Amino acid sequence: MLAWMVYAVLVAAVFGGAALLAEQAAKHRRLPTRGVWIAAIATSIALPVAMATVSIPRSWVSSEASATAKGAAEPLLLGATTSIPLAAKAIDWSGATSYASSPRIDTMLTDIWLASSCTLLLFLGVTTMVFHRRKRRWTPGTAYGVPVLVSDDVGPAVVGLVRSRVVIPAWVLEESPAQQRYIMAHEQSHLAARDPLLVAVAMALLVSMPWSPLLWWQFHRLRCAIEVDCDARVLREGGDVRDYCETLIQVGQNQSEYVAAVTAMSESKSFLERRIRIMLSTPRKWARASAFAMISLALGMAVFAAQVTPPESPGQPATHAPAVDPAILDTYAGFYALSDYSLLTVERKENGLTVTPIGQFLAQGTIAVSAVGEHEFAVPAIDVTLDFVKGADGRVASVVVREHGNVAIDAPRVDRATAERIRADLAERVKVQKPFPDSEKALRRILTNPEGNEGLDPAAARIFARNHAQVGNYLAHLGPVQSYKFEGVTDYGWDIYDVQHEHGAQQVFIQLDRHGLISNSVMRRQ
Repeated sequence: MLAWMVYAVLVAAVFGGAALLAEQAAKHRRLPTRGVWIAAIATSIALPVAMATVSIPRSWVSSEASATAKGAAEPLLLGATTSIPLAAKAIDWSGATSYASSPRIDTMLTDIWLASSCTLLLFLGVTTMVFHRRKRRWTPGTAYGVPVLVSDDVGPAVVGLVRSRVVIPAWVLEESPAQQRYIMAHEQSHLAARDPLLVAVAMALLVSMPWSPLLWWQFHRLRCAIEVDCDARVLREGGDVRDYCETLIQVGQNQSEYVAAVTAMSESKSFLERRIRIMLSTPRKWARASAFAMISLALGMAVFAAQVTPPESPGQPATHAPAVDPAILDTYAGFYALSDYSLLTVERKENGLTVTPIGQFLAQGTIAVSAVGEHEFAVPAIDVTLDFVKGADGRVASVVVREHGNVAIDAPRVDRATAERIRADLAERVKVQKPFPDSEKALRRILTNPEGNEGLDPAAARIFARNHAQVGNYLAHLGPVQSYKFEGVTDYGWDIYDVQHEHGAQQVFIQLDRHGLISNSVMRRQ
C-alpha cells in the first residue's frame, strides 16, 4: 500500500507537470485552461487505481499463449502491461524492514485513507450546513438589473449547485453602474459555464484521495484557471480591459469572507495581480510554435506516466493464485545463498511464503510472494519469479531466480551456520567500508564491456552475454572514461563508484565473490 501511494503521488506529479505545459500552451493560443486541470485531477486518480485493479484479457496483449501454462486464459492486470519499471526501481526501500509489504502498515494506511476521506466529507457537510444557515439571512436584491442575494460579507460569488445564485456583499450596490456591470458579467459568466458544478466534481474527486498533496495543488490550479477563463469570457463579450481590471482591484480591496468550494470573484492579492498581467499581456512571437512544442511535451509526459509500472498490485484478486499444500510450503522454508555476500531467507507465512533478501541492489526487506504453481512463485509488480528445485534426494536443493523469463541466479540451499556467516561477512563489509580486493579490476572490466566470461561468475556471465550489445550502446553514448572514484560500500554490501565520462556521469555498483569474480553489477546514469 505504501509503495502504491508513493507511486500515485509520482503519477500526480507527472500529470501536474504535463498540465502546466498544456496550460501555458493554451494561454499562448488564448484558449480556456480549466479543462486541463480537471483532466489532470481525474487522470491522477484514475490511472493508479486502474493500474492496480483493472484486468484485461491476455489476448489483447499477445496472441501467443502457452498451451501448457497454467492459468494462461486468466485476465492480465493492467499494471502488468506497462513497460517502464521506473517506480519499482526509483522507490528505494532500503533497510531491514519492508514497510512496503507489511500488513500492519497496510492496515494503518487504509485507516488513515478512510479517516481523511470521512474528515473531508464531514468538513464539507458542516460547511454546507453553516452556509445554508447563513444564506437564510441574505436578502433578495437587484444589481445592474440582475436578481441577486445581498449579504453582509460574502461575495461576489456564485453559490448553490442545483439552483445556483449570485451573492454580492452590500457594498457592491453602492458602486457605479459600470463596476456593477462587470461584477455581474463575471458572476453570470460563471453560471453560464457551470463552474460551480466543475468545482463540485473536482472536490468529489479529492474526497476519494485526500492524502495526496499533488491533488490539492492541482485543485488550486483549477480554481485559478476557472477565474482566468472567466476573465477572458467577460472581455470577449465586449468588456474594456482597463475598466474591468479596475473593478477587480476594487473587489480585491474590499476582500470578502472566503467560502470553500465556491466560485468567487475575489481571490488572493497575488493571484489578482497575476490575472491582471494575463489580461494586459499581448500575444508573443512564435506563440503557435511554442504552444505546439509544449502540447507535444505534455502529451509525452502523459504517455510516460501511463507506461510506468506500479511498484505493487494491491488490487489483484487473490483467487488467481493456486492453493499450495502447507506441507509443501514448509519444505521451501530455509536459506539460499545468492552470492558470497547475499542471502535469501524464505519463510512460511499462513498459506503463503515470504522472502527476505539481503545484499541485493533492487530488493530489500520482507516481500510476500504469490504462488503461480506448486513450486513457482512470483514477486509482486516486477517480472521476477522464484522456482524451487529438488535435488536427487527429493529435497529442495536450490531456488532459481528468473527475471523476464531469463535465469538470473541459481541459489543453492545452505544451512543456518552458512547463512549466519554470510550475514556477518556482509555486516563487516558495510562497517569497514573498504572495496573488494579486485574491485578496480572489476570496474575496468565492466566499463570496457569485453566479450567473453573472464572475470565473471557463471550467473553474471549469462547476464553480461545477454546484455552485451545494449550495454555497449549505453557506454558508447557516455563516451570515454575520464575519471572514477570509490565512494564506499552500500548498505547492501556493494562497492559504489562515481564515474565521469566525456558526455556524462554514472554510478557503478559492483558485487564480487570470494574469488574476485563479478557476481553482479548495476550502472545508473546520473
